[in-house]
Amino acid sequence: MSKWRSLVNISLVDFSARLSYNIARTPLLPLFALFLGASPSLIGIIVGASTVTGIFLKAPSGALSDHIGRKKMLLFGALIFAVMPFSYIVVTAAWMLIVIRIIHGMATSIYGPVANAVVANIAGKEKGKYLSIFSLIKIGTNAIGSLIGGWLLYYLAKGQDYTISDFRYAYLFCGILGVLALIVAFFVLPKVEPSSEHRGIKDSFSKIIDGLRDTGRNLKILMTSSMESIQNMTMGAAMAFLPILAVTEYHLTVLQAGILWSVVTGTSVVLKPVMGYLSDKMERWKLISLGMFLCGISFVGFTLTSEFYLLTIISVFFGFAEAIVTTSTVAYVAEVASEKRLGASLGVFGTIADTGQALGPIIIGVLLTYTSYFNSFLIISLFIILWTILYATIQVKEKRQ
Repeated sequence: MSKWRSLVNISLVDFSARLSYNIARTPLLPLFALFLGASPSLIGIIVGASTVTGIFLKAPSGALSDHIGRKKMLLFGALIFAVMPFSYIVVTAAWMLIVIRIIHGMATSIYGPVANAVVANIAGKEKGKYLSIFSLIKIGTNAIGSLIGGWLLYYLAKGQDYTISDFRYAYLFCGILGVLALIVAFFVLPKVEPSSEHRGIKDSFSKIIDGLRDTGRNLKILMTSSMESIQNMTMGAAMAFLPILAVTEYHLTVLQAGILWSVVTGTSVVLKPVMGYLSDKMERWKLISLGMFLCGISFVGFTLTSEFYLLTIISVFFGFAEAIVTTSTVAYVAEVASEKRLGASLGVFGTIADTGQALGPIIIGVLLTYTSYFNSFLIISLFIILWTILYATIQVKEKRQ
């Protein structure tokens, strides 16, 4: 089977499985939690719960695939994608969503790193090219899933106040998509032999510890990883509370709330190739700083207007900021990391990034318990801007030495 055919096959499975996952996530999940009476802090925990699993499971999942084979691990992840959406149908209390999200998040934690390993195996010497294409497909499902999720709930409720039955039918639809993805996976997933390294889980954790030690000694890696983490924190917070802000405070429709998030992720998809090209031509830390300033300004901008079209423009700038930062941070870490510890450094980078995304909705949820949307978002934005100034100052000082 040709490289491109194998890439198309795994991308087809990835697209269908992640589409089910992303429809279930935004804007359905925070609105469902709100409907069930969850407080802002509980909503933050519910939305962040699925990302927490990635912090702990991604490394061992990749190591295990070296031993039992990539396809078995991918099928296990696809099985979770297929089964878990049906569990939302029986939810009657908001706290139950925490347990479901932790288990549902296992799907991406298991599937994500193994799928990347499969693509890397397929690509051979063209890893950068194939992995970048594959990442765009994954981000695209986020944008499409939000749009479909918003439209689906709007359609089921016929534009009126939604009921618990509307949410249950929406998650039933997610489950059907997940089952279809599992069926497709059985037939089209490429067979990839386990890694010749046969690295055990214990060795994998040892490598992560070594990577953490090296990261702690390299200020550039540590600070750049923190920038990615903070940017992901705002994405996680917006994913959880932008739909609620739009629907409850601005009285927009759930369809419009879904469109806003689709604009954010869609802008990122469109601009990432361009920003990746610019990142190769410029000093990456300058682009990272520019993106973070734009992130901070646009993040608080969501609380300054209730006009849908203005919110759409702000969403474009927020997605633009995400594209700038995420295309530059990983490349910059790869540049400054030692060749011997490149994989470990990037693994640590990914763990720090996931930590930020998990904490984002939790932090905003706690802030909203005590203050307004504007004050909560402003606190995060000011922190972003101040941290970016510190980051840029460190870069300038190190350059002068």
